[in-house]
Amino acid sequence: MQNVARHPTRRVFGQTMQTSLQGMMSERVRLGEVLDSWGYTGRRVLGYKLPSWQRPEVWSDAQCTKFIESVWYGVAVGSFMVNDSRDPELSLVLLDGQQRLRSIERYWNDEFAVQGEDGVFYLWSDLTELERNHFYRIPFPWLETRYNSEDELRAAYDRHNFGGTAHTDDQRANGPSSSA
Repeated sequence: MQNVARHPTRRVFGQTMQTSLQGMMSERVRLGEVLDSWGYTGRRVLGYKLPSWQRPEVWSDAQCTKFIESVWYGVAVGSFMVNDSRDPELSLVLLDGQQRLRSIERYWNDEFAVQGEDGVFYLWSDLTELERNHFYRIPFPWLETRYNSEDELRAAYDRHNFGGTAHTDDQRANGPSSSA
C-alpha cells in the first residue's frame, strides 16, 4: 500500500527573503541590463518581467499615494513574489506585488507626490538625501520561487492572487456609514 499524504503537499518551491528599498532601487538597474541582454521587450516593473497573462496596472494615483504613505508610516506593506529559474523565459517573472512595486517605481519617477507631516505634498525629487536614505532603509519581504514551467507559474499566480474576497466600500472602517 502506497503512503499517500492526507493533506496538500508543499507546492511553493522557494524561500522567503527580505530586501531594503535601496536594494530594490539598485537591483532594478542590474535586472534591466539582464533582461535587455536576453532580448526581453515585454512589460516590466522595477526590472522584473510581467507575464502577458498578468493584469495591467490598476491602482489609481490615490491608491499609490496611500501605499507609499503606509511605507513611510511603517505599516507592514505585504510582499512580492518573483520566480527564479535556469530557463530565462521563466526567470525574473513577478508573480505577485505588481501594484506595490509599480507604486514605488512611480514614486521614484516623480509621478505623484505624498503629503508630509507639514501638510505639503512632496515628490521624491523634493526630498533631502537624509529623507531618501530613511525610505531606502525600509525593509520589504519577498518570496523567491523556483518553478520550472509556465503552468506552474500560472497556477502559483492564480493561487496567490485569487484566494481572497475583495472588500466592498461599506465594509471599510472609515467607509460611508462610519463618517459622521
